[in-house]
Amino acid sequence: MKHELHLLKYVLFLFLLFELETKADNLSEKRLADSLRAIVNAQTIPDSLESTFEQIRKQRKKLGEDYIPLLKQYAERAQSTGYAKGEMKAYDFIGLQYRYNENYKEAYEYHNKSLAIAIQEKDSTQMFYNYNNLGQVFRKQDVTDLAIDYFHKALAISDAIGNLKSSSYSMNALGTTLILQKDYERALSYFQQSSDIARQRNDMRTLAYNYGSIGEIFLIKEQNDSAMHYFQTSRDLLAETGSDEGMGVAEHLIGRAYLANGEYDKAKERFEQALIFHQKSDDLRYQSYCNCYLSEIAIAQKDYPTALHHLDLAISQAQKVSSLKNLMTAYSNYAEIHKKQNRWEEAYAAMHKSHTYKDSIINEANNKTIQALEIRFETQKKEQHIELLTTENELKNQRLRAGIVLLAVLLLIIVMILYILQIRRKQALLVQNDLQQKVLRSQMNPHFIFNVLGSIQNYIMGNDTKKAASYLAQFASLTRSTLEYSASESIALRDEIKMLSNYMELEKMRKPGKFDFEIITDDKQEADFIQIPPMVIQPFIENAIKHGFNNIDYQGKLTVKITDKNQWIEFIIEDNGKGMTTNSALGHRSMAMQIFEKRRKLIQQKHKKEFTFELINLQDSNPSVTGVRIVINIPVLDV
Repeated sequence: MKHELHLLKYVLFLFLLFELETKADNLSEKRLADSLRAIVNAQTIPDSLESTFEQIRKQRKKLGEDYIPLLKQYAERAQSTGYAKGEMKAYDFIGLQYRYNENYKEAYEYHNKSLAIAIQEKDSTQMFYNYNNLGQVFRKQDVTDLAIDYFHKALAISDAIGNLKSSSYSMNALGTTLILQKDYERALSYFQQSSDIARQRNDMRTLAYNYGSIGEIFLIKEQNDSAMHYFQTSRDLLAETGSDEGMGVAEHLIGRAYLANGEYDKAKERFEQALIFHQKSDDLRYQSYCNCYLSEIAIAQKDYPTALHHLDLAISQAQKVSSLKNLMTAYSNYAEIHKKQNRWEEAYAAMHKSHTYKDSIINEANNKTIQALEIRFETQKKEQHIELLTTENELKNQRLRAGIVLLAVLLLIIVMILYILQIRRKQALLVQNDLQQKVLRSQMNPHFIFNVLGSIQNYIMGNDTKKAASYLAQFASLTRSTLEYSASESIALRDEIKMLSNYMELEKMRKPGKFDFEIITDDKQEADFIQIPPMVIQPFIENAIKHGFNNIDYQGKLTVKITDKNQWIEFIIEDNGKGMTTNSALGHRSMAMQIFEKRRKLIQQKHKKEFTFELINLQDSNPSVTGVRIVINIPVLDV
C-alpha cells in the first residue's frame, strides 16, 4: 500500500511538471516562481527533485530575481530529504549566479558549501566543478595566484579520473588567467594542450575559443597577421557550431585585428557583422564595445556624424549593463570629436566624464581587491581549521587502533604496547608542536596586515588613487609573501631579508619622511642555502617603527645588521628612537612580542637548539644616546 502511494505521488508530480513545462511561456514571472515553489515543497523523492531542478534551471531567465531564492529553497528541501547530490548542485549553481552578478563573496561561500558536500560524498566530478568555479571567482577579481591554484586542483582531478573534456576546460582557464599575469608563453602552452585534447575529442567549440585566445596574445604582441590567422580560424570553427554569441566575439576580434592594421573599411565590416550576432544574443556589453570601435573608425575617417551616432548607441547600451569601461571609452571618443572640431568646452566636459568613469573603475578595482583579500584570509582560516580537524581525526584513529591492539594482545606483549604508546605520544606532541607554530605564524598575518588596510582606506578616501594603487601593489606583494611563508616551517635567509625590506618600504610609504632604514649583510653569506624560522624579526621592526619613532621631532634611523655565526644567524636591530623608560618596558607587551616568545620556546623545544634574545636600552649605558638595540640569535635549521 505504501509503495502504491509513493508511485501515485510520483505520477502526479510528473503530470504537474509536464503541465508547467507546456504552459511556462504563458505564465508571469511571479506565477511561474509560485508554481515551482509549490512543486519543490511537495517533493520527497530524489528522482522528482532532480526533475524539478532541471525545470528551475531551464526557466532561470524568466524567473529573474526569483531564481536564486528558488534554488536556496530547493537546497533546503534536498537537505531535509537527505538528497546530498541535489543540495550540492544547487549550492554550486547559486554560486555561479552570484558570480555572474559580480557578488564574489557570496559566490565563494556557496561554491565552498557545495565543495564540502562533494568531498563528503567523494564525488570527484562535482569537486572538479567546484574547484574550477572557485578559480573563476578569483580570476574575475584578478587574484590570479589563487585562481591558478584552484584551476590546478581541478586539472589534477580531471586528469586522475581521465576526463579529457574537463582537463581541456581547465587548461583553457589556466591560459586565460596567465594572460592576466602577462605570462604569455605559459598561456600559449596551456592553450595548445587544451587544443590538442579538443581536436582529439572533435570539440570544435573549445578549439575555437583556444584559437581566439591565442590570437589575442599575438594581438597584444602586435603580431597582427598571426592574430588574424587565429581569429579567422576561430570564426570558421564557430560557424560550424552555430553559436551566435561565439560568432559575435570572433567577428569582433577580427575587426580589432583589421583596426590595428589601419584597414578601416574591413574593420568596420567586421564590427557591423559582430553587432548582428550580439543583437541576436541580446549582449548589450559587446554591442557597446562594437559601437565604440565603430566610432573610432568614423573619427579616423573624419565622419563625425556617424561617430556621434555610434557613441550615442554605445553609451545607451553601456548604461543598461553598467559597463564603466565602455562609458569611459565612449566619452573619451566624444572628447576627441569635439577637439577635432575646436569645440573645446564640449571636449573638456566629455573628457571630465571619461575621467570620472576611470576613477570609478579604479575605486571598483580597489574594492574588489579588498574583498578578495578578505576572502583570501577566510580561505586560509578554513584551510587551517581543516588541517587541525584532520590531524585530530588522525590522532583519534591512531588511539582507536592502539586500543584494539591493546585489547587483543594485552596479556602477551604488555611491554611492547607501552613502548608503542610512548612513541605515539611523542609523535602526537611533535604534531601538536607543528600545529601550534603554524597557528602562531598565521596570527602574525592579520596582526600587521589589518594595520596597513587602514592606510589604504585613507588614501582612497582622500581620492589619492595613484598612491593608493602603488601602496596596494606593494601591500599585495608583501601579503603574498607572508601567506606563502606563514605555512612553511623554514625560509631561506635571502627570502626573509627580501620580505623585511618589503615590509619596511611599505611602512616608509605609510609614514613618509618619518624614518629611513638600512639592511647590512655580509656578501659572503650563502643566504640562498641558510634556512631559518620565518617571520621572526618582523615584530621587532614593527615595534621600533610604531613605538620608537612615535612622537619624535627628528628623522628616525633603523638599522638591521645580519651576521652568519655558523650555528645561528645574529640579527642586530637598532633604532635611534626615543628608547624605553622603565615603566614602558614593564607596562607594554604587544601581541606580536607574546607570539614571538611562544614561537621561540616551541622552536627551541622542537629543534633542541638555543634561540636567544636580548633587548638593550641604549640610554642606560650612555645618557646622551637614545634608542633600542635588539640582539637575536636565530638557530640555523637542518632542512
